[in-house]
Amino acid sequence: MKNIKIWLMLAVIMLSSGCDKDFDAINTNPNLPENVPLTNVLISGISQGVRRTHGASMNMTYAGLWAQHYAKIQYIDEDYYDFRPDAFDAHWQGLYTGPLADLQAILDRAPNPSNMYAAALTMKCYYFSIITDMWGNVPYTEALNLERAVKPKYDTQADIYAGLVADLKTAANMFGQSDALGVGDIIYGGDTGKWKKFANSLRARLLNRAKHKNAAFATELQALLNNPGDLIASNSENARITYPDATVNSNPIYSNKYNDGRNDHAVSKTLVDLMATDPRLPVYAEVNNAGIYVGQPNGTVEPNPFSAVSSIGKAFRDNPAAPSWLMTYAEVLFIIAEAKNDKQAYLDAIAASCAQHGITADSDFLNAAGAQYDTDPLPAVITQKWIALFGDGCEAYSEFRRTGFPSTVVEVPGSIHPGKGVPRRFGYPVSETGNNKANLESAIQAQNIDNTGLFGNKMWWAL
Repeated sequence: MKNIKIWLMLAVIMLSSGCDKDFDAINTNPNLPENVPLTNVLISGISQGVRRTHGASMNMTYAGLWAQHYAKIQYIDEDYYDFRPDAFDAHWQGLYTGPLADLQAILDRAPNPSNMYAAALTMKCYYFSIITDMWGNVPYTEALNLERAVKPKYDTQADIYAGLVADLKTAANMFGQSDALGVGDIIYGGDTGKWKKFANSLRARLLNRAKHKNAAFATELQALLNNPGDLIASNSENARITYPDATVNSNPIYSNKYNDGRNDHAVSKTLVDLMATDPRLPVYAEVNNAGIYVGQPNGTVEPNPFSAVSSIGKAFRDNPAAPSWLMTYAEVLFIIAEAKNDKQAYLDAIAASCAQHGITADSDFLNAAGAQYDTDPLPAVITQKWIALFGDGCEAYSEFRRTGFPSTVVEVPGSIHPGKGVPRRFGYPVSETGNNKANLESAIQAQNIDNTGLFGNKMWWAL
């Protein structure tokens, strides 16, 4: 993105402005000092949230790990489903009090209608969709209300999805006003036409996920897909952010290795086995010390040596500017393929995913993928979608839990919850037991969540 090197400068401006607030004004939102331009708040609302959802913990150590894109090669507790409560606390609090608070602050102050309002509403929906997909019933309607935020009620996924779908339609229809998003737009550099397509595409994601639960969603989805020009329609329109330098402002997967000094993950055996003849494998993974691709089996003892298994590919792990993908053309095509039983869209989706990484999908590879579709369309579509989502662990984890595909993603050996399968959700944060206990307990009971915190009813949208 142009002007992305302003990230650090804008963060300093925001922090210094915030420190000048009148601390007696207890009813003033601290996330929106009055003298900070909204474009500065937008850059914070986008960047800090994406760094969290696509970073080393929420993505690699939990969602992407349990989706089996990755496997742990040391400190492997999470690969046995032994989660650290403080990690889930950090992600919950970090999303609500960080990007969501920033975005709500924009919505409280931006003109309605305006492009700024529409962009903030789109990103608010993006983060709330991830939160409910990871945890289930969560605070939504009262979560960002300063008068009710101490003990907000937990809304059901059905109600949250209905709200998000409606808001995304509002946002998409609002883009095209005269105001500029400014340098804070690190996704599309101010191109509101692309923002409109992102909002519509995100709405298609949610409609597709829950179409079998809500007949109106199925109808709305078909109407939306009948106008593909309103959706992300090429890789040049992908929703993504890149990163300005090799310091803490780098891609969070790179930063985990080079700035934090950690190297706890490899690509999984599940991934490598499914990609044995896939031209994307050299991008996703590195060869091992014997010059071949070997994935680490999830939930097994540490490899000896670590170099015996394949590291995460340099394009993801060793490039400080590597993009974090929020939504892609390939994903839109996979949605079309599933919702319309469209084999050509499925093949085009695979080709688009390859092209996203600078690779041409040859005819032999596509013909083999087409044969898989002919045998059983849904497993073929979702398995290829799961592969294309590499790097976006939250979305891959949600699609696996929705469909059960890829079918080779199974409970790991040595699970501390044997016989229960792959975790169905993130555990609720411990902080809620003190801050919002009654509402938390009602949510747990409504979803039949057991004492592990990870199992109970399937997510509302699961097939």
